[in-house]
Amino acid sequence: MQKKVLPILFATLLLDTIGFGMVFPIIPIIFTDPASPAFLLTGYSQSMQFLIAGGITAVFGLMTFIAAPLLGELSDVYGRKRLLTIGVAILALSQFVFGFGIELALVPVLFIARAIAGMAAANISIAQAAIADVSRPEERAKNFGLIGAAFGIGFILGPLLSGWIAGVSGNPAFPFWAAGILGLMNVAFISLFLPETHLRRSEKKAFTIFKGIHNIIAALEDKEAMPVYFANFLYMSGFSFFVSFIGILLVSQFTFTETAVGTFFAVVGACIVISQLVVLRILVARFSERAIIRFSLLMVAAVMVTYPFLPNGTALFIMIPFLAIPQGVSMANLTALISKSVSPAKQGAALGINGSVIALAQGVIPLIAGVGSGFVGIKLPFIAGSILIILAWSSLFLRKQKRDIVFNN
Repeated sequence: MQKKVLPILFATLLLDTIGFGMVFPIIPIIFTDPASPAFLLTGYSQSMQFLIAGGITAVFGLMTFIAAPLLGELSDVYGRKRLLTIGVAILALSQFVFGFGIELALVPVLFIARAIAGMAAANISIAQAAIADVSRPEERAKNFGLIGAAFGIGFILGPLLSGWIAGVSGNPAFPFWAAGILGLMNVAFISLFLPETHLRRSEKKAFTIFKGIHNIIAALEDKEAMPVYFANFLYMSGFSFFVSFIGILLVSQFTFTETAVGTFFAVVGACIVISQLVVLRILVARFSERAIIRFSLLMVAAVMVTYPFLPNGTALFIMIPFLAIPQGVSMANLTALISKSVSPAKQGAALGINGSVIALAQGVIPLIAGVGSGFVGIKLPFIAGSILIILAWSSLFLRKQKRDIVFNN
């Protein structure tokens, strides 16, 4: 079954990620570019523009934080195929709603659409479970790599397509309608070709929307893995500052168009794919996880803080590999450290907890960045993000040796 299921799941995640990536070139234009005919916040101060842009990014992450662990448990009871199909269908619907929200200039509708999308996008937890269903234990790490590959490729194609469609059509709603059509195609694809992978269903039980909060509490209580969970939270919080506001920086400070923003994100995605497929394999063959992230975290922090101070768009593109490649390497090695810090019996739980930690960072930080940049300026998210990543590095490497149980080799 593995040979049949894995390519289908890869295609499903790829289509999902292309649709997800289409939002990045559009949000900066509609919320922070008064010179664009697509601008929706006429009459709002720049502080409010930044706050709204951060809030609409935050609501997606917060809803994913709530929904991801819940959907994984629901799929244990009702099956992977059924839940994955419903999730992809709802995600497609949210894309259409967002497009109509832009067309009608209704900001509350845009927030509702992104909240729905955040819940539906949590179906990655179902895809992970389906991969685990059909993979032997020794093959799971390799097969989970398909998720990273699908996200990397989708992150290249989504922003690129979005910027191109918006640029050619002159209508920022069109990319979301295209994403909705891709989602409907994905629903048909799953319905026709994906077999059910979870044949031994769990019994029905009480579910709680607070599962993500329980996961955070579990992370704090796990004495073995807590230092790395904490470092990963700080790191993802820092990088979320960059992801949330780089598009806004490109538009407000460097006057990028939708097409240029899409191209920028596509180059970032390409560098992350290169880091996963080439650079990472070279490094892990020669160095330990600790040795790699000792360097890569500092490099991400050092490059991130330079972005609002660069002189022009050319310099922005030149700096992309120096940020995106160490970012891809850091993410993989931090996850590996978490895996190594717990027993084999706790692997699934540890990765689920880590997913909640990351989702929480991606949900809270954009809102903080929106408030802070509104009062202090667009440079703040990049400075704050760099500081948080340095704190992540410090929490891993400046602790006393006797407490550094995670890094024992």
